[in-house]
Amino acid sequence: MNETSNVDRGNGWKWVALVLAAGFVLMVTCACSGLWGGLLGYAIGKGSAERVEILEPPSMEPWEMPFEFEPEPELPEDLDEMAWLGVEFLTREDGAEVADVVPDGPADDAGIEIGDLIIEVDGEAVTPTYPLHEHIFNYRPGDRIEITLLRDGRERIVDVRLRSREDSGLSWEEQEFFYYQEPLIPDMEG
Repeated sequence: MNETSNVDRGNGWKWVALVLAAGFVLMVTCACSGLWGGLLGYAIGKGSAERVEILEPPSMEPWEMPFEFEPEPELPEDLDEMAWLGVEFLTREDGAEVADVVPDGPADDAGIEIGDLIIEVDGEAVTPTYPLHEHIFNYRPGDRIEITLLRDGRERIVDVRLRSREDSGLSWEEQEFFYYQEPLIPDMEG
């Protein structure tokens, strides 16, 4: 009985050694095939690749804007010489929509209200290319102007006496009372 158990134990070690040897051979084979496959792929790729020469970067055509920007209006050196209407507005295709009116300012005194659409100043149309603030910059404090506006679908004419901000008790540093929006670009969505 001792003889068979010793024989069985010896066969077990043989199987373990055989499995370890097979695993080692498998690892060496995988490593060598990966190395040889990579070298072979490199040689094939290098031989079949086309050489490309980069001569110059492609030239770009200059892009032209489909519209021109109007230059900013020149402000007088002495801001007390600048006329002031006292409204915040949004430039629309058909005029300037009043978004806010400064209390006790020239527009408030003349009865201009939030929501009014100012369409003309002294007979000249207010448009995106000739917005309300540029109309006002053409006048001086104390000038009387006639403003045509739409309110509730009805056209009204209002007489306004422009003042300077100082005449209204405001300084130019108080930016919250002097807003205007740059003109919209016609036919652009955004």
